[in-house]
Amino acid sequence: MSTTNSSAPVYVNPILLQVPPLLNIYLGTFILITGTVSSIGNFLVFSSRTFRARACSNYLIAEAVAAFFHFDYVCLTRVIQNGFQIPVFSRYSVVCKTRQWVSEFTHETAFSLFVLATIDRCLSTHRSAMVELAVPWGGTYEKFDAYAETLTSGVLPNIFVIVLGTILLRNVRSISRRRVVPTGGPQPINEKLSLIQQIDAQISTMILLQAFFALPSFLPYGAQNLYSSITLHWEKTPLYLAYENIFVNLIRLLSYLFYGTSFYISCLSSRGFRRQVLCILRIRKLGNNVNTQTKSTH
Repeated sequence: MSTTNSSAPVYVNPILLQVPPLLNIYLGTFILITGTVSSIGNFLVFSSRTFRARACSNYLIAEAVAAFFHFDYVCLTRVIQNGFQIPVFSRYSVVCKTRQWVSEFTHETAFSLFVLATIDRCLSTHRSAMVELAVPWGGTYEKFDAYAETLTSGVLPNIFVIVLGTILLRNVRSISRRRVVPTGGPQPINEKLSLIQQIDAQISTMILLQAFFALPSFLPYGAQNLYSSITLHWEKTPLYLAYENIFVNLIRLLSYLFYGTSFYISCLSSRGFRRQVLCILRIRKLGNNVNTQTKSTH
């Protein structure tokens, strides 16, 4: 049974019908560019010698790869199809057959890797040493697929983020309270161990901030999936459908923000991460060379 419209004539402003394509063109292109830069930046930084020694960096590297394909295939085809109105789905059967699978696979893989990285941080910051060891078919399946997507893409991510983020925040606060600097006598400080602790603290902070940023990205997406499933066979006017289409496209685009903002959150929250970005871009090295040359001339 398909959605039916009211028989009464309803005037729909043409501007409303133009909003979804414009949203996909401008906002979608912005998210595509920033998300691609974020994925590449995360991959380069966490692959560097400073961060790659940590176990959770392996998860974050793999997450960056999955997020890259999520943006440059799933988001890109959305911008082309829904924004520029180029029928890539009907023109290329490969895209039509693989996009849904790639969308679900990259989304679930990237988020699962983020959860594993958060669990790794939770275990490594825990006070107990024991913890530190080691297009759907119709009928019933259509309803199951809709509610399953709502559960896995909207509900479970928020639950995982809230629970793991709370545990990580509690552990980080516990560690900061237990750190006492001795006031007298010799202080045998292992510089290498201190550096590792600083990197651990920075990674924990980055993951914690990213975890709480996930809520505004996944919660509306899950609510929209649930709403679409419930109202699938409701009778809707053309004006109602026009507004609904705007909000659906907006929420779908905003769901990409979780994977597209991690790099920028890390840059803002971690001085070591920013330093590593500058080293990768050769800016810090260039600055040091300039300072050295300046000192030698005086």
